[in-house]
Amino acid sequence: MWTRISFAAALLILGLTQDTCAYSTNKATTTTRASFLNDFKNGAFVSTALITGISSPSASEAFDGNGSSAYSGKNASTKADLKRSYQKRIIADVKDFNELGKAIDDGKLDGDAWVNFFIEFQRREADDNGRTYAALVDLVGSKDLSGCGILLASSYAKPGKPAESIPTVKKYNAMAKTFDAIKVAGKKGDATKAKAAWIKASEALSEFLDSVELPSSIADPIYQ
Repeated sequence: MWTRISFAAALLILGLTQDTCAYSTNKATTTTRASFLNDFKNGAFVSTALITGISSPSASEAFDGNGSSAYSGKNASTKADLKRSYQKRIIADVKDFNELGKAIDDGKLDGDAWVNFFIEFQRREADDNGRTYAALVDLVGSKDLSGCGILLASSYAKPGKPAESIPTVKKYNAMAKTFDAIKVAGKKGDATKAKAAWIKASEALSEFLDSVELPSSIADPIYQ
């Protein structure tokens, strides 16, 4: 559990990250493979490097963007609104995942589709779906904040009961582990392995989507 001091430090660091590491949300921006891979090599996710003393929140302590328990003290109506907002963000994340798949199919291991899914810098402003990070961080989170995936999965736990063992959280945990293999294959320039890893991730993602009452097929029009 975070201490007041570590939480305050996290807020300060996140503020600095927002000012210094904001990136353009313009889809037309082009990115070279060299610069993209250099981001990974140098540790593009600045806040992860800075906040090494903060452990990742567990499912039973899912935090929102302000570092507070996402459902603590919320009434039924507010909780429903939160769940809808998380679902909206997840739908947008899946759209970006599909764009990544299309790029891999075309043999592209760099460019906007990769950046829009994997880049870890905080955006200067939230996009139309309320996302302040690119798809992967928005979905699975980082050491300093929980992604909308675990926030939504944890909402299915009964009040006062641990969330770690419920089906939605188990599906989330299985899914969250699958994306790194895509990134590794991309760094190595191996399109075949990137495609295989993307397919494996898509299967786990579909199971997670089904568990949180969203269309399970990533080919569904809602994700296009």
